[in-house]
Amino acid sequence: MRTINNLFLSVLLLFSMINTVKAQDYPYTDETTPTITSTNAYLIDIDNGQVIWSFNGETEIYPASMTKVMTAVIALETFTDLEERITITDEMWAGLIEADASVAGFWPGDAPTVRELLYGVLLPSGADAVNALAIRSFGSVSTFVEQMNRKAAELGMDHTHFANPTGLHDDTLHASLKDISILMTYALGNETFAEILATPSYTTGPLASAPDGLTITSTCWPVINQGEGSFSIPGFLGGKTGYTPQAGRCLVSHAQQDAMHMVLVTAGSQDLGHIQDASTIYNWYFDRYSRKSLMEEGSALQEIQVLDAWENPTFTLKAPSTVTMDLPKDAVIEVLTEVPDTLQAPVEAGDELGILKITADGQLVHEEVLYAADSYRYSGFMHIRNQIHAFHKRHPVLFWIPVIPIILVLGYLILYIRYQIRRARRRRRKAKRRQQTQRKTRS
Repeated sequence: MRTINNLFLSVLLLFSMINTVKAQDYPYTDETTPTITSTNAYLIDIDNGQVIWSFNGETEIYPASMTKVMTAVIALETFTDLEERITITDEMWAGLIEADASVAGFWPGDAPTVRELLYGVLLPSGADAVNALAIRSFGSVSTFVEQMNRKAAELGMDHTHFANPTGLHDDTLHASLKDISILMTYALGNETFAEILATPSYTTGPLASAPDGLTITSTCWPVINQGEGSFSIPGFLGGKTGYTPQAGRCLVSHAQQDAMHMVLVTAGSQDLGHIQDASTIYNWYFDRYSRKSLMEEGSALQEIQVLDAWENPTFTLKAPSTVTMDLPKDAVIEVLTEVPDTLQAPVEAGDELGILKITADGQLVHEEVLYAADSYRYSGFMHIRNQIHAFHKRHPVLFWIPVIPIILVLGYLILYIRYQIRRARRRRRKAKRRQQTQRKTRS
């Protein structure tokens, strides 16, 4: 019965851990971060939201053509038919040559599909494709930009304001690298977006200006993982570059290796510095880090006894959940519980039991408050028993000083009682013999 009760109470304590209502994850600070040429960098594991490295990641910068990630998002969420054809007009080309904007090569009179225009936006960073999608979807570029800013607010991009859909320089156009990572993470949830970004080059169907189709090429793929002279990035899945003189060279990209899916944003480099920095950061990360299970749900943490509760229940404190993090492969992990070995009854449901902390190389990376899920009533009998036991444990000699007289008195009482019982029996036997003698005399 005791075993069954203890098992039942252990389950209750496990539930109390699972019902934890307060938990906090803390960043791991790595002091071996790589040297890069970019002025800003932000690396995040988008599977668990863990920020691996933020180097001026929340500082507002000019995002240049990384803006076009949002352009693609709005287009993908606006057009229901990606095979719809859009005729390129002079309005869609207006001002692009004067602004020295990069273009995909769609000319007035061409009628590419929405899908082909999206390739034109994301691979060669074509402002012609951007304007075509913006004007066709909302009637004007300005209305399209309103949609971009509305979406940014919806996504929690608090340091972002879009002034145009192309990323051409404007003093009011700004974003943080953290915001761009939020945008990229959201965009990758769209399969078409991810598929386009993963494509090194693409050829459209026949166009008026290109009867054999227009071949458009990514601005980053030709110099990544192409052998000698290119930059090696393990698990590279695609990216969107950006450049203006004010923004410098920028890149938002993603890569995956060993189940770790990373988004990296860099800004403020020159020449091929953005590609080189991406190679440096991704290789540093994948060489140094692995995803570690810091705590397995249900694993035993410590024993806890509830004093003065009926039958003195002893609990096996269980891990409330599985906690995983990306950490250096040689990181030393410790799971610590700031919970007493004993609790004093009564314990009420919702009472705070203590705190669970997990450290990596001595740094706090996870913390949560633990609460009781059930109540444990106070027992006066168990309290007295526990007090006697505790006194005996602390003062074994003193304990026997009052006990020995008590034993002697009890012994005397037992002997006295036994004497009285025997005496009563003798009296009964004598009385019986007298009665028998009297009966014989009369007869």
